[in-house]
Amino acid sequence: MKLSNLNSLMLTVSFLTFSSAQKILDASPLITSSNSEFGGAIEGASVDVNGNIFATNFDAKLFNVGRITPSQSLYHTSTSLGTKFNGIRFIPLTKSQVDQGIKSVAFLANVNENQIAKIVEDKDGKIEQSSFCQDQTLSLPNDVAFSYLHDKIYISAQNFTEDTVIGDGGLWICDGKSGETMKLESFGRTNGVEVSPDETTLYLSEAFNKDAKVISNKIWKFDIDQSTGKVSNQALFVDFEKLDGTQAIDVDGMRTDIDGNLYVTRHGEGQVVVFSSKGSIISRVKLSSIIKTTNLEFGGKDGKTLFVVGACKDDDTKGCVDTVQNDVLGRAFSALKSLNGKR
Repeated sequence: MKLSNLNSLMLTVSFLTFSSAQKILDASPLITSSNSEFGGAIEGASVDVNGNIFATNFDAKLFNVGRITPSQSLYHTSTSLGTKFNGIRFIPLTKSQVDQGIKSVAFLANVNENQIAKIVEDKDGKIEQSSFCQDQTLSLPNDVAFSYLHDKIYISAQNFTEDTVIGDGGLWICDGKSGETMKLESFGRTNGVEVSPDETTLYLSEAFNKDAKVISNKIWKFDIDQSTGKVSNQALFVDFEKLDGTQAIDVDGMRTDIDGNLYVTRHGEGQVVVFSSKGSIISRVKLSSIIKTTNLEFGGKDGKTLFVVGACKDDDTKGCVDTVQNDVLGRAFSALKSLNGKR
């Protein structure tokens, strides 16, 4: 055997060994089409300080947010029935807010009204909604991430056209105290957005269509300026065409755990891909009841249960939820627990 062929064989064996070493995790169904009270447009999985999980499209209404745990129930109905809620993030309360009897504060992407809505729940369960982040450049906001160190909201957006062009999506930053909003940069369709646990890195997905077909899906990473919260030094984190040829399957929601691993939903593949902060695949989570996977979040009493939401595989008019137990805390749950009432 020629040396070049031997080297090629060794590389092939090494690749197969590495691939087979990736963990394959099987998720368990929590909410199925037979008992779901959510519609097929379920999105925006989010966690509060108690580990309860929330999502949009409760009762199949775009303007509703519902609880997934501790049991399915309506949480909030928008003050405007033209609302389409998508991404949701709960934030830590200040000591002053706790003293005032405020129970929770959350930011929600309101797609149809081109704004981030703020909802404030008091101890009696009454919720007040207001428009918070809004400017003339923000169009079709899709998902949100939150910087706990800088009180900044990062916003993605996507205009789904047959032929994607730069400007169909982008990245915005909104001040979590004043609501001042500005566009940082234009992209193709942007969707998943998340911050690393040390808040030095921002992740953002970007996709392109051509002739109504998805032809590209990538995740970019940026450095976060520790004084302003703005981002710089855009670098490729993963290109799914080069990784495994799945560039036609959209990235949707993304979340990190406290070790810095990035959890990525693939809309149409029925799985979650878990990357290390270096960009290598750690594991893949196979979903039991979902194929059109939209979003995910860690919650539960210990903050280590991964909840994944999306349209049900056997009835896409219903929203399903799968879970898998992790051994690492989710970033959002950890931050809420450690910061709530202490700022």
